[in-house]
Amino acid sequence: MKTNGRIYVTALCMVLVAGIVGTAAAEPKRSADTLTIVDADGTRIPLTAEELQKMPKVTEAKCICVGKSSGYIGIFDYTGVRLSDLLQKAAATMTAKEYKQENAYVVFRGTDGYQVIASWTELMEAPEGRRGLVALERDGKALPEMEGQFRLVLPGDKYVGRSVKCLETIEIHTAEGCVIMSKEKEQMVKDLDKAGKEAVVE
Repeated sequence: MKTNGRIYVTALCMVLVAGIVGTAAAEPKRSADTLTIVDADGTRIPLTAEELQKMPKVTEAKCICVGKSSGYIGIFDYTGVRLSDLLQKAAATMTAKEYKQENAYVVFRGTDGYQVIASWTELMEAPEGRRGLVALERDGKALPEMEGQFRLVLPGDKYVGRSVKCLETIEIHTAEGCVIMSKEKEQMVKDLDKAGKEAVVE
């Protein structure tokens, strides 16, 4: 059951990446004043640059930067807050049942409407996904004006293009079809999962 959920969301993300990555408008005309996390239950958590600066920061060196229309831009060192730390502020998703987390995905949207997607488990569990950060600095200085106050950076991203400048919102969604199960159904799923594991062992 667990594996099927992850396969489903991974497949969903691959489909959505094809449709969402590349939905860029023109160059962003403004930087976001705040970065807002929108939890799966609709709760909005606005964060200022000052608040992010107070959180633990890390630096990812030699990140490849590629533009949708301009192609290769350069290689930079980005410093910021880990996404895995920021997403912990999304209480509803953090405390949700495991099967709901495995069917959750995150949409990162810039002020120009450009958006990219990643699964919750990719960002919270996968080694490369956990390297993701909201960058506040580039090469030891504040981000250039054209990148805004916040930039999504996924250093280990195999798609390379999943980066958003002038980042404005981080929205958490649950895949369509994933519903809250009753305690009886949840127990039934656990029993079936346990029975399957025991059968494999035998």
